Amino acid sequence: MLRLNPTSQAIARRHARGFSLIEVAVILMVIGIITAFIVPQALSWMRLYRLGVGSRNVATALQRARYLATSNNTRAALTIPEAQHLRIEQYGQLPGAEADVKATIEMPNGITIDEQAPRQVAFDGRGIVTPMPNENLTIRVNSADGYYQMVVISPTGQVTLAAAQREKG
Repeated sequence: MLRLNPTSQAIARRHARGFSLIEVAVILMVIGIITAFIVPQALSWMRLYRLGVGSRNVATALQRARYLATSNNTRAALTIPEAQHLRIEQYGQLPGAEADVKATIEMPNGITIDEQAPRQVAFDGRGIVTPMPNENLTIRVNSADGYYQMVVISPTGQVTLAAAQREKG
């Protein structure tokens, strides 16, 4: 059996040592401090991301309804039956025809359509908002944490998104 002399054992122990408890505690404190700054920023970014997704869903649904109206020379609409649901409908050529639901869209969690928003935006076969409004229509998309974004529809059917804003007050 091989035995090391006492001085060789001390030298081997000195070279094979790991981290001390203090070194590990310092590393954990640094990680904790960095996490304390990063987590709130990441959560805020995720809320704004969901708001952007909801607003783009509304804008895309409006554009799809306009496309259906122009491609089939009929009337099509985006209907908002509830604060978290959208419905794309297409109407037949005959007056009084039933609406054919082409798609139903659910908003992301915590994102709703404002109560003051128009409950229906319809387009005629030329892609123009019908009945023709005097000014732009706006649909406000709200976030649960006080941010909102406006989807603006011009009378000619152009859809644009405004920048996200924080509720004042």
